[in-house]
Formats: sequence, structure tokens, C-alpha cells
Amino acid sequence: MAQVDIDVNGRAYRMLCEDGQEGRLRELAAYVDGRLKQLTGGGKSGSEAQMMLMTCLVLADELQDVMAGRGIPVTPGIDEAEVASGIDHVAQRIEEVAARLERA
Repeated sequence: MAQVDIDVNGRAYRMLCEDGQEGRLRELAAYVDGRLKQLTGGGKSGSEAQMMLMTCLVLADELQDVMAGRGIPVTPGIDEAEVASGIDHVAQRIEEVAARLERA
């Protein structure tokens, strides 16, 4: 297992991932960070847990649109179930981080 340091909303997190997936995890974190800032006006609206949850819900909504054929089509050759599983895993991790932040 590899360890990766990522930054979301100005906070550093150490995450575990499979060896060789470090770059992908950094890309995903950068995407989530960008969407969070876009959705919350720079990451300054409400508690951090609320901002993370709102971002997670928007990403889940976008994913459901894609899966239902209403959004950006998935690239041919990409296994949609694998993509959905990966996004579900990331969403669960975001929810875990949000829950820890609420308890802090």
C-alpha cells in the first residue's frame, strides 16, 4: 500500500492507495478540491463538513446523470461499473472525512 499526501480545501490528508495509483489519487483530490471551491465560492461557505458533503452530493448527482445517459458520455472502452465503483469508493472516503471533521 502506498501513502499519498493530498490537499482538499487547504487541509492536508494522508491517504492509502494501491501501489501505482498515487497519481490518480492526486488527480481525483485536485478535481474534488476544484469542484468544492467552485460550488462553495472558494471554500468559505459554511462548515467544512457541510462543504464536503455538498460537494459529494453534487458529484454523486453528476455521476447518476452520466450513468442514466443524461450527462457526458463515458469514454468507449471504459467499464462503467468499474468507474461507478471507483467513484462510490471516493464518495465513501469523502463522507468518512466529513464525519471526522464534524467530530473535531
